[in-house]
Amino acid sequence: MTRFDDKICFVTGAAKGIGKATMTRLAREGATVVAADRKAGDLERAAGALREEGRDVTPVVCDVMDEARIEAAFARVDEIGGGRLDVSIHIAGNSMFGPVESLPSADWERLWRLNVLSTVICCRLAVARMKASGGGAIVNMSSISGMAGDPGWGAYNSAKAAIWNLTQCLAWEVGRHNIRANAICPGPIGTERMLGSLADAPEQAEAYGRSTPLGRIGAPEECAAAICFLASDDASFVNSTTLVCDGGLTGVTGQPRFDMEGYAFDGGA
Repeated sequence: MTRFDDKICFVTGAAKGIGKATMTRLAREGATVVAADRKAGDLERAAGALREEGRDVTPVVCDVMDEARIEAAFARVDEIGGGRLDVSIHIAGNSMFGPVESLPSADWERLWRLNVLSTVICCRLAVARMKASGGGAIVNMSSISGMAGDPGWGAYNSAKAAIWNLTQCLAWEVGRHNIRANAICPGPIGTERMLGSLADAPEQAEAYGRSTPLGRIGAPEECAAAICFLASDDASFVNSTTLVCDGGLTGVTGQPRFDMEGYAFDGGA
């Protein structure tokens, strides 16, 4: 498949996990990719492996907490794409646990800056370039955690909800310029970080496996495939939407579930 031939694509959070899988998918489908992440070593290794395959990937070290570094990354996009940007995918972010009543304000500010403000800045810079070059596609990273509440995760959930709503607003603001804006809402995905956190918690790992009708968590490559669909011309009339990629986890009401003949509803995460 070569859906991204001659496309200039920008991806944040590209060193590992979903970002790395997305960068890989784009590159293998013909894109010229500018890949950004603050983890210089991991980023260079991931991009270098693709360049050895003959793919067109340029790594750019960028901490999305720093607006000047984001601007510098987009300047690199300008150098490579001659001012054109076709696809901008904003994956960089992180989570934080803490009850609403006790999580310090500084932690809220940091988490919102990392997840929400960085996405706002990337969208602003992407839109300016896409307007100048006739259009493009933006994909922002929300989460099923932005769709409902999880006790103890108020800062993270509210940030992901903000990204979801931001994306809808943006789509209406820029759609007339042939720019589409959509969000992806992953569920439990087996990134290095998630698998590492579950390595010493077999009961929790098993519970995550039971949380979807498919009986397993997802792979980064599966989430990347959904992201690349939204970014591609296959989704040319998909705009202002949120694609849930969670194996069906959110497809229940949350009411008590009971065993049925032939199918056991044995609980979630």
